[in-house]
Amino acid sequence: MKKRILICVFVLLVVICLISVFAVQSSKIVGEEGLIAKARKEINLAEADTIEMVIAGKSTIDRNTHLFWFITGNEYQMNRPHPIEFVELENNEYKFVKTYKPLLRGQDIYVLEWHNGYSFCINNPKCKTIKIDDYAGVEEIEVTEYPFIYYNVLLPHEYLFLDENGNELK
Repeated sequence: MKKRILICVFVLLVVICLISVFAVQSSKIVGEEGLIAKARKEINLAEADTIEMVIAGKSTIDRNTHLFWFITGNEYQMNRPHPIEFVELENNEYKFVKTYKPLLRGQDIYVLEWHNGYSFCINNPKCKTIKIDDYAGVEEIEVTEYPFIYYNVLLPHEYLFLDENGNELK
């Protein structure tokens, strides 16, 4: 009788271990295609399964914590960013953490307060510079491509988006 109970307990432990290994493996997201597939499941869009989606870039606070900016839409649809946080487990494998809703700060310019800093997503070709005033001083960041992703590790006192003539975009 004791042998049967021990065998049942052993089999039950093996089953529990296999289920937990499978659960961990199934929660891993592999590569860019996996990240986009997870973003499609997480974003709140009716056409999330079919709309065009790309990774615009990412902000990183340490070696493993990333905020990916996904942009949906094409030239005939509104392009809208969707920031989603992932933790990198190992080589190109990720774990989903959280979705965020960015603030619109001008036409195709979005900002998100993230981990005591600000992540910016600029997809407006009129924006040529981000001017940031924080505890470290005033810095001007040249916008070199679109979409442009930038992370400022400090919370700024003020930030401005400037055109090619140095005028503020509104």
